[in-house]
Amino acid sequence: MGGYAAGDIASAYPKMADYASEVVRVASKIGIPPEWLANVIYFESGGNPQARNAKSSATGLIQFISSTAASLGTSVDALYRMSGREQMAYVERYFAPKAGKLGSQEDVYMAVFYPKAVGNPDYRFPASVTKANPGIYTPRDYAAMANRKAKLTPYVGAAVAEELVLASQPSRWTLTTMAPWLGLFSVTLLAGALIYRHRFRA
Repeated sequence: MGGYAAGDIASAYPKMADYASEVVRVASKIGIPPEWLANVIYFESGGNPQARNAKSSATGLIQFISSTAASLGTSVDALYRMSGREQMAYVERYFAPKAGKLGSQEDVYMAVFYPKAVGNPDYRFPASVTKANPGIYTPRDYAAMANRKAKLTPYVGAAVAEELVLASQPSRWTLTTMAPWLGLFSVTLLAGALIYRHRFRA
């Protein structure tokens, strides 16, 4: 599952260097590739544990809001005073109930941005969300925007990767691929015609 190690994360996102190993550990604990977690942290805060949103209480690595911080047994002010490594304990607490339920990079983004949409890439955000995020109508839109900024390519899994490859290719039903089937079909028709002719003459 994923091929990135702590060193890869630190190289891609220098601000995570001090706690890259914790990103890998927490990702493993909740059952996702480490780059999924690293990418969402980078998108939310740039990897800066002291990042704060001027328009809300959102603070820290995954932009904890006041109510979320309280539910995790802390506060945004306490989180602000923590190092990235210390905050990762709360990132782990936040994601713990979602362990085993996040099947894509989109799901991890949604777990932070809009939990109701986890597992539903075609979910339509309410008008208030789209108004605050112009051009973002679904989790696919949001993930595409976030992934354009990501510096680690998200692991998609073998099955999903195959679907993406097939979707990007022309139809597989070309003359070359259809030739064996056309030949079999022709033989079947010919055999049927001969049988019919034999019976008719009889």
